[in-house]
Amino acid sequence: MHGLAVIVVLVGGGSFQAIAAPEDWTEAKRALIEQLRAPEATRRRDALLALSAFSDPTLLPVFQAAAQDSEASVRAAAIMALGRLMPMEKSAELEDVIPLLLRAVMDSHPLVRRTAAWALGRVHDPRATNALREAARDSEAAVRAAAVEALGEHREEAALLERLQDKDAFVRRQAARALGQLRARAATAPLIARLGREKDPEVKRAIAWALGEIGDPQAAETLRTLSRSPDPYLSAMAHEALRKIRARER
Repeated sequence: MHGLAVIVVLVGGGSFQAIAAPEDWTEAKRALIEQLRAPEATRRRDALLALSAFSDPTLLPVFQAAAQDSEASVRAAAIMALGRLMPMEKSAELEDVIPLLLRAVMDSHPLVRRTAAWALGRVHDPRATNALREAARDSEAAVRAAAVEALGEHREEAALLERLQDKDAFVRRQAARALGQLRARAATAPLIARLGREKDPEVKRAIAWALGEIGDPQAAETLRTLSRSPDPYLSAMAHEALRKIRARER
């Protein structure tokens, strides 16, 4: 006897629908694709989110078509589904998707732009990198933050350093964390300089963490000062960063 799997799909109105699916998932996919015809945007969106869980490249045309939907939430779900298919093994398929993502990152709705920035982070192509540099200057902070995270995937240190000066604290925090993840030694001085005028405690903590990941001994004095901060979280982060720097010096 063939086993059946059960998936739970969120449908319009916030309710859940359980779908019993055979091992090849064929019937479940058909039901969800049929749901894409629903007049309610929430049902179309939820069908796409469920379909994206299959990570099935044969669904590419379905996601491409849905990316043209009139509703922003549906377009964003389609873009997310395309992003989950990355990286694509077939270059022809990728060539079909990149132009779509480049259009999406300039969509009129910030939710779509933000999702497209995330998806472009998974596309290692110069066109994607250039689009992300532009998205990092978007008028919406959430889009800039998504672009910053994606630029980290592209190892774009210069663009990340620029976002350390962003007017939004969350974007600055994301930039600091991305530089730390890259262990970008050239970022040591700019991170320390940012600390001198930074007011947001979360950004300060992110910078302390990043300096520890980078491991440049030049940051030790700054971290010793931070370790005496009245903010217990910042103090703990600085102590840990110092420990990492000392460990690398041994």
